[in-house]
Amino acid sequence: MLSFLRIKDFALIKSLEMELGPGLTVITGETGAGKSIILAALSLILGQRATSGLIRENSDSAVVEALFELSQPSPAGDLLEDPQEDRELVIKRVVNQQGRNRVQINGSLANLSRLTELAPFLVSICGQHAHQSLLSPEEHLYLLDAFANLEENRRQVEKGVAELKKLSNQIRKTQKDLADRELKRDFLNLQINELEAAGLDPAEEANLKAERSFLANAEKVMRLGSGADHTLYAADQDSVLENLSKVRDMLIDLARIDPRVKTMADTVEEAYYQLDDVGTELRDYLAGLSFDHGRLDWLESRLASLQRLVRKYGGDVESALKTLEQAKRELAGLEKGEDTLKELEGKYSRVLEQTLALAGDLSTGRKDSGRKLARAVEGELKELGMEHCRFEIRFKHPNANALETEKGPLSPSGLEEVHFYLAPNPGEGYRPLAQIASGGELSRILLALQALAAHKRSAGLQVFDEVDAGIGGAIGSAVGRKLARLSKDMQVICITHLPQIAAWGDRHFVVRKEVANGRTITNLIRLDQDKRIHELTRMLAGEGDGQAAREHARQMLSAAFEQKQNPRPVV
Repeated sequence: MLSFLRIKDFALIKSLEMELGPGLTVITGETGAGKSIILAALSLILGQRATSGLIRENSDSAVVEALFELSQPSPAGDLLEDPQEDRELVIKRVVNQQGRNRVQINGSLANLSRLTELAPFLVSICGQHAHQSLLSPEEHLYLLDAFANLEENRRQVEKGVAELKKLSNQIRKTQKDLADRELKRDFLNLQINELEAAGLDPAEEANLKAERSFLANAEKVMRLGSGADHTLYAADQDSVLENLSKVRDMLIDLARIDPRVKTMADTVEEAYYQLDDVGTELRDYLAGLSFDHGRLDWLESRLASLQRLVRKYGGDVESALKTLEQAKRELAGLEKGEDTLKELEGKYSRVLEQTLALAGDLSTGRKDSGRKLARAVEGELKELGMEHCRFEIRFKHPNANALETEKGPLSPSGLEEVHFYLAPNPGEGYRPLAQIASGGELSRILLALQALAAHKRSAGLQVFDEVDAGIGGAIGSAVGRKLARLSKDMQVICITHLPQIAAWGDRHFVVRKEVANGRTITNLIRLDQDKRIHELTRMLAGEGDGQAAREHARQMLSAAFEQKQNPRPVV
């Protein structure tokens, strides 16, 4: 239960405090006075996002603070990390001009997600646009699930369908990859065969270039080698060895005369034999030379082939070899594609089976509860002046965003759509709400559904914002009676324009817009009995003169009080 609400510097509100209690609280006021501002402030407590535009002009920040008294046990209390012994929950929101938000829960900082987690267990709001949403089959489904306590079941189906769609996308991608696999395999095999056939070696190119350089200089090699041999052993002139032999012999003879020359003679003799060895090696070298021009052509071709390959596969031999290894790895990875597809398809089948089982149970629960809800709605509408109205719930296969299964289309909401049908008058057939329901009928149907669903919700406070749209005085009194009866089981706040509804309140607040010091402000005033009569008289003024309206207001309050004290049995 919401026991206290404080609003400061929020929109047109400078400062406002609202003390509440159990039962039915009504809020009235002229159009544009700011009744919706109070609801907007309450929405902030429930986790709605805020902007600096909500802050009162020339103020630094807006503050909204609410005190809830929790029942025992309470789902909201169970969510609190440190529940208070007195079962009180204090929520505070502060919004500053920089757009920063501060959230406090029982004095401790928290985040918005924490508020949205708590909100369903604190307050349920039926806002101004609920009448239009009532025309949507999606809203019909949500209302039925709320009535039947099937909301968690639906969330499980939503989770399963989301997983199925994810797996389906993965399967399609894997199938596409497999379809492209043969082309990819051929391409990789082509790379591997080409690179392996090349027999690449990081040192080969340098060796080939050296050999090519040698063969390209064959004539020069032969000329120089032969020239050196001829110089060493020439027969037609003094050769190097013959002249060196003469020098050696002269030094040997000289050494016999002067022993000091012996070392020189020995050195020349050693040089002679070394040159003779060089000459022998040179002749062997010349004899082993082979200048095959075909070999030179092969070297040129091989080098061109290597250069073409390295340009194609990375710019050098090392990069080409890395490409070869990568191609081998990718080829091995392609072989795993079929196993991956089988695993995904197996998982899809398992999740589908589980989700269909959940959806089947959900369908059974909806159809069983659908009949009960239809009868219950008819009973509620009878109390709201629609005695002859017949209400029916029909189920259809979902059309959009559904997966085809053996049990029919499966959407995130299950195996069916829910549609509300109405036959408002005797002798008329059932037709969709959108085709036949007037504004007043929609308001009463909405109230009936919300009243039935409210008993299934965990929220301790139900808020109705202008549930009186399109209805008049007599029906307004029936709506007020319904709200008063609902408030026996939970706290109810109703924002209304109808005096017939306002008369049923256990407490009555009026919202007024005033101008003070050139500034417009919205005030909230709790009315005593005399002021309630005055406010109801204002609301009734269009029905007659002031005195008659005042007497009518007094009678409405008296009648509502008497009926609340001695409620009529529901037929």
